[in-house]
Amino acid sequence: MHLTPDGPVVLFGGSFDPPTLAHITLASLAAEALSASRLVYVLAAVSPHKLNQPPASDDDRLAMLRLALLDCPQAEVDTRELHRSGPSYTIDTLTEWRSEVEPTCTLRLLIGTDQARVFHRWHRWRDILSLTTPAVMVRSEDNVNDVLDDISQGQGASAVDQWRPWMLDLPRMPQRSTMARTNASSGFDLDDQVVSRVQNYITSNDLYRGIAIQDASDRES
Repeated sequence: MHLTPDGPVVLFGGSFDPPTLAHITLASLAAEALSASRLVYVLAAVSPHKLNQPPASDDDRLAMLRLALLDCPQAEVDTRELHRSGPSYTIDTLTEWRSEVEPTCTLRLLIGTDQARVFHRWHRWRDILSLTTPAVMVRSEDNVNDVLDDISQGQGASAVDQWRPWMLDLPRMPQRSTMARTNASSGFDLDDQVVSRVQNYITSNDLYRGIAIQDASDRES
């Protein structure tokens, strides 16, 4: 991953439960496409919309993310959301980041089209847009025009022209944390889902075995 000294800071939030090949590969490609100066993975706390604990503990998710990023040493991990009490919102994280970087520094919020579709449900979403510019990775099953139609319904027709240039032209990758958890729960191999170090960690710590799978793709952070 090549970073640009004067580029934006790219913040990529998620539960990373577990971190998949798509999380690592696509975020690096997005950072390069955006000429980023930093790529920061923000490990999410419990979603305000899903107050149950995720299948893996905070410590396990952090360990897996760090293992997944060993081949991407320029990427950073931000754990501030894990240390907040109560629901943790993206607006809180962005407000802190805005106060910590130079006033001229641009913040880009890296999200998937699943999150873009429901962005209007996020806590203080209009304020989020005043602090950062989203950068959207198109999921393998999504059509950009369909996503923009959903954004139009949630935010109004004028939002389409705003969001269209935020859609990134990246490869489509099918890996999903939900599928990785499902496979791990059934004892299946995860070679095509996660890096080998993460698979070894899941196996060694007997993560996800026999759990009830829940899709957190529409997380509001």
